[in-house]
Amino acid sequence: MADLTFAPGPPGAIINDPSGGTPDGGTGSTIRRVRRAWSELSGRRRRISIGGAALAVAAGTASVTAAEAPITTGIAIAMVGVLGGAAAIVDVHERRLPNRLSGLSLLIVAAAALLDDPWTGVDALISMSMAAVPLWVVRYGRGLAFGDVKFAAVLGAATGLVHPYAGVVVVWVAALSAGVFALRTGRRRLAFGPWLWAGYLTGGVVVVVVQALLSIGGRTWPARP
Repeated sequence: MADLTFAPGPPGAIINDPSGGTPDGGTGSTIRRVRRAWSELSGRRRRISIGGAALAVAAGTASVTAAEAPITTGIAIAMVGVLGGAAAIVDVHERRLPNRLSGLSLLIVAAAALLDDPWTGVDALISMSMAAVPLWVVRYGRGLAFGDVKFAAVLGAATGLVHPYAGVVVVWVAALSAGVFALRTGRRRLAFGPWLWAGYLTGGVVVVVVQALLSIGGRTWPARP
């Protein structure tokens, strides 16, 4: 793992600035980037992407029906999952994450937090920090772009709508799965966005299940005054 990097892509990919995001050039440009990246995906990766988006929608639905979260939280979980999947697809093709998709996802999370009670916003910020700070610390040594840090922050904030510690699951699953994949395949240059998306899907399912089980007993964790 010491020499594993998440660096710019191969010749022919669209390379952008070192900050980790490309000048998106408007919504139309971002949509074209997603379409172009989708057209380059193999059939297997397309099926995985569709399955992941469906899982995000299911997690959002379950957060409302089983974990008793507000409907705005469920919508946000699902929408961020779909947008995050689109960003991950672009990252596979370009080795960069679209700023516009990350920004839109963050706005969705912020709106959901504002429409809920004040604790929800606090939880989202805690989870965002738990997901982003570890990547910020290691980004220079591991070759992570700032776009990866921003993407992790957004995904951590989204899962934080359900539980404040969910960001740990997001980044832990992403790092572990990417590391295992690199060791098994011998690859040392990976797009990290898809692994963060996998961490988001896993984190979303885990926290929804935990909160649903706790709600059966009439408890919450962490406890609220």
